[in-house]
Amino acid sequence: MKKQILWPFTLSTLVVALAGCGGESTNVNPEPNQVNSVNGSCLLKDKNCVEFALDYPVDGINFVCSSDPDNTYMTLMEPKTNAATGRCSEGDKIHFLLTGSSDKQVELGTVPLSEIGNVSTVSASLPRLSILDMAKGLNGGTAATSLSPNDKTVKIAMALAKIFQALGLERGAGVAGDVQPFGILASKKADLSLLLASISAEDYASGAYVDKIRPWIDVSQVSNEDAFKVVQTLVLMNNSATYQADFPIFANALSDKTGIGLPQGLYGCNATDCKTSPANLRHLIGSFIILTDRQGYTFGSGVQWRGPLKEQLGSDLATSVTVDLLKNIEPAKMNALAQMSWINPLTKSIQQPFKFNLTDPNSDDFTITQGKLFNDYLIAGTEKFYKQLTKDPNASPSSYGLWQQNYGTDTFKGSFDAFKIFPIGYLDNDVFKSKSNVVAGQKYIFPLYANLIFKAKNSSDSVALGIAIDESGDIRTDMQSASNKTTACTPLLTTGATLTTDNNQVQYRIGTLGATDTSNKAVTFRILLANPIFDKIDGAVIGANTNIVSDVNSEGKQTSTVIGGARVNLGNLLSANVNESAYISLSDFSGAGVKWTNIYKAYLSNYYEKNSIANQAAADFREGEVSIDIADCYKVLAK
Repeated sequence: MKKQILWPFTLSTLVVALAGCGGESTNVNPEPNQVNSVNGSCLLKDKNCVEFALDYPVDGINFVCSSDPDNTYMTLMEPKTNAATGRCSEGDKIHFLLTGSSDKQVELGTVPLSEIGNVSTVSASLPRLSILDMAKGLNGGTAATSLSPNDKTVKIAMALAKIFQALGLERGAGVAGDVQPFGILASKKADLSLLLASISAEDYASGAYVDKIRPWIDVSQVSNEDAFKVVQTLVLMNNSATYQADFPIFANALSDKTGIGLPQGLYGCNATDCKTSPANLRHLIGSFIILTDRQGYTFGSGVQWRGPLKEQLGSDLATSVTVDLLKNIEPAKMNALAQMSWINPLTKSIQQPFKFNLTDPNSDDFTITQGKLFNDYLIAGTEKFYKQLTKDPNASPSSYGLWQQNYGTDTFKGSFDAFKIFPIGYLDNDVFKSKSNVVAGQKYIFPLYANLIFKAKNSSDSVALGIAIDESGDIRTDMQSASNKTTACTPLLTTGATLTTDNNQVQYRIGTLGATDTSNKAVTFRILLANPIFDKIDGAVIGANTNIVSDVNSEGKQTSTVIGGARVNLGNLLSANVNESAYISLSDFSGAGVKWTNIYKAYLSNYYEKNSIANQAAADFREGEVSIDIADCYKVLAK
């Protein structure tokens, strides 16, 4: 793994980047070009070096960093991050183009790096530079206002998609409308001399690029519908990731090396000043882990502790409140059902309330009211942390992560910091074969129907849950009924916020595929179960590949729960004949079995132990192993 400059976040969110998001790999080999083949003007060890990743996985796009105008670099596929990456210095403007040995070139737009990221982060969470960012640069800096083919910037992005699609099809990279990796060869760039003229920004808006570029590549083979599908796929994919927030840990602590204050976490109270000590002061801390899937829906679960302090408030607010509430207040579970009101993929802001519901009849929803994602990595909840994250000397209250919750006659308000971890990637069609990305006559394996078998530690019980991994790479339930949750290979009758199959059986969005692992013929995945319908396994988490702080003592020592990665091994199924089936299995990224964890029940168990509560039945079935059985009704099909 490449050496990274790590932002000094809380220990709970320094995720384990195992083989780049789960052993994903790429089948693109970079080729030498006549321009500089190094993918950046700086080294990651340099103080102000920022690495970025393109959302479209193209190896060989040329770019110039404004601080180094005499050199041209090109994007390179990074096997461990499964992305095409580049590097420029902080504050640079990045000029993208396709250029070779002739004086003719294809303009691809200029993007201010400050709009993408101001600091290089862990390799699994590099800031994404999107096809819409390039289109914005080609449209005079005007951003898209709606994800519609009628939006001018989206139209320009569609033109770029047509060029990339046509170049990919020429290299045999999938079918039109599907995003697959490919490389632009030096020999292809040498043929840029065939262009009728260089392609300018104005040519995209007028449509003149189609004829000018035709002698080099024919973009007419890609329809407007397929081009928009690509843009839409990339926009939603850029937003799709796990988002995690923690309770306060060391709000006043400083890094010895940087002097940067660590984020305060999810915290608030029922007063305007949480540092005072009125008789009725109640504090609230919490944590959550949510997932945005490939279709733009976000769901997950959280935990909150709400109540007065038993000990006097200390000088370190975070430690005082967190230690006291974790010990003395029973945690309450929060569920976020699938909704599309999380981060707007165009503005990177939360513009509509995102809600977690609680079972307590005295409590309204825990509602996230605002927040903006910066560096494609983090929402900052406080002014101090916002300034350090963005390097903006001015405050921006409308950008901070804020929440609100009414409980009885009390109104609790506060802030939160949320980390975006392990954004998803494209799905390589060497492994992810669906009806929409293979040609006629070829076999495909998705949608895939199976049963997950949950077994708990220190228990002989098991729970089966039917699932379907659909054609887009998202995961939903496939339950026959509320009492029989095993799969019956049932297609959807309705889609949208509510999913239904035969007999109006409601199904639930529960996860998504992270990426493909071509070396192991596998797909990585994450699942978050967040609905009372799941009973014993409500709150179970699989494949999140992160650490959750489960306890903090008065000295600040943390206890963490590790949630590993997970993949579905598909090698046997990919070798099966049409109308046959084959064995599939789960493993973590090292080949061992896959663990599942119920975060809420882990907190509940800690509370019981600290308070010597003997009856811990509610905290049972909180961790164990999970396996997968392919459905008896499933078979490989041909298009």
